Amino acid sequence: MDVRILIADDEIPILELLSEFITKLGYQADTAQDVESAIELLKSGTFDIVLTDKNMPGPKGSLEGGMALLRWLKENAARTEVIMMTGYATIETAVEAMKLGAFDYIMKPIPLDELKQKLERLIQYRAFINSENTLEIYRTLHQQMLVLLENRKGLPEDQVRSMLKNLGSRIDNVFGLQRQYEAIVQHQTEALERIEALAEVLKDGLPSDSPYQEVVVKISEEAQKRV
Repeated sequence: MDVRILIADDEIPILELLSEFITKLGYQADTAQDVESAIELLKSGTFDIVLTDKNMPGPKGSLEGGMALLRWLKENAARTEVIMMTGYATIETAVEAMKLGAFDYIMKPIPLDELKQKLERLIQYRAFINSENTLEIYRTLHQQMLVLLENRKGLPEDQVRSMLKNLGSRIDNVFGLQRQYEAIVQHQTEALERIEALAEVLKDGLPSDSPYQEVVVKISEEAQKRV
């Protein structure tokens, strides 16, 4: 699967690190040092994912350029999903990003194994049969769980970081059965396509008195109805 990812951050070392890492994962990586250049790239091409820093210079002197970029994407490129990078491990920040439509967030300094997991999760969810619905359910569940955490004041910072880190994998369990179901559907669909292709080949080759002729013709007719 060809996946194109835009990384937006005002720190060049981070851009270089993430670009190299994402390229090694087999995805195409583009970079932007500010919101304006990120938007120009987005206007000139299609991206699957934007990985953006929350706290970087934005329009009109804003220090939360990542949020401005997220708002622009939701209005102009809604199918591009966003993972927000933030150096502040607060539930409030995570809730804000999710409310604006981010798929996920990751805390700096960025653990590359965790980033890999989040990218793979997003790409996998986009491959679901009803991907838009799946992504929306993920965002809704994630946001609801964050709000529950937000209402539990006074939690130690390390506990907050641990909870934020593990929420995504916990939500994955909700979709575990759906993954299995969709895998079965996919296998059955592929098997049916092979059967239909074979039936089309056999249809004119079987003798008219063959006991399989009627079955082959029926399969072929049903396949034509779905075209």
